[in-house]
Amino acid sequence: MANELEKNVENTTETEPATDVSALEARIKQLETENGKLKIAQSNASADASEWKKKYQAKLTDEEQTKEKQEEQNAALLKELEDLRTERNVANHKAQFTSLGFDDELAGEAAIAMNGGETGKVFEALRKFIAAHDRQLKENAFRSNPTLQGGSTGKDVSKEQFDKMGYTDRLKVYNEHPDLYKEYTT
Repeated sequence: MANELEKNVENTTETEPATDVSALEARIKQLETENGKLKIAQSNASADASEWKKKYQAKLTDEEQTKEKQEEQNAALLKELEDLRTERNVANHKAQFTSLGFDDELAGEAAIAMNGGETGKVFEALRKFIAAHDRQLKENAFRSNPTLQGGSTGKDVSKEQFDKMGYTDRLKVYNEHPDLYKEYTT
């Protein structure tokens, strides 16, 4: 602005003789007035620009906040979906292990391990299941076989013991001691 004022003063002095000082002073006052108006206009424009910039930043901040909230909601939904899928897979695996004869606790452990891709733990659960299954088979065999329980299907079986025996035990007596079987059945 100062340069513009100087140019105007120089232009005035070049075209007009310097003898008329009052005309130059009038022209300087006129230019100073115009310069003041330009400064006011520039100030108003700066204020308007600042106001618009604040509005834009406020709006941008709201948009960013909305976007951030949406991203958080999406992340929460994805996490929930992943948890539900994991839960479903574990439940399906547990049902399959239970259908094989696993107890609930061991089936749960094996299902979680299988879903997590931990094959070592799955095989450990299988070993536990097989050991428990074998133990149960031996106990059942022991209970159903009177010879293993300390009893006998031989000649020292009393008539009362024979009467309490089931079909398979009586069949053993028939095969091993046919005379005793005939005696108790006739």
